[in-house]
Amino acid sequence: MNAINNKNIAIIGGGPGGLTLARLLQMNGADVKVYERDVSRSVRVQGATLDLHEESGLKALDAAGLMDAFKANYRPGADKMRITDKYANIVFDDDFGTNEYNELSRPEIDRGPLREILLDSLQPGTVVWDCNFVSLSSNNSSFKIEFKNGTEAYADIVIAADGANSKIRPYITSIKPFFAGVTAVEGAVYDSANAVPKIHRLLQGGY
Repeated sequence: MNAINNKNIAIIGGGPGGLTLARLLQMNGADVKVYERDVSRSVRVQGATLDLHEESGLKALDAAGLMDAFKANYRPGADKMRITDKYANIVFDDDFGTNEYNELSRPEIDRGPLREILLDSLQPGTVVWDCNFVSLSSNNSSFKIEFKNGTEAYADIVIAADGANSKIRPYITSIKPFFAGVTAVEGAVYDSANAVPKIHRLLQGGY
């Protein structure tokens, strides 16, 4: 961690990746700020669930010392998945459950609770809200970051954590994101046991 000593670090994007990284950096004594376009932590619903794998998301949360909080907020059984064809024939059945050590293998958690866990783990004032990234430029030995609200920030290291449609991507690479050929449509049926009993039985508590 010598590379971050006496360095101001700016993370653009306050999603799960950016917040987890901020937590890990602060645990190692780094001076870090997270710049997020949302105007506050409660301004909007955070979207669908995330499944965290042992070798990536869970490993990061464990290193961040947040596994107890995660286990208190995750959704047991949400990692079950069953895929059928249009005739309801099962073509794929998956229930990761626990691994050989009886530990969570690929548990899911809603983005809202996960974000709250991560935000609560950070030092006060770490996240700077209402900072929609506009541009990045060199400023002597550091970088100047400009935001849509007219404010500016300066940092020695800038980390892009602003998602698939990253505005910082063009500053790093000429490679553009592309469509992988798969489209998913997600919906929800409330009280499925009564509303769609056949589908409810078919899913067996999964997706």
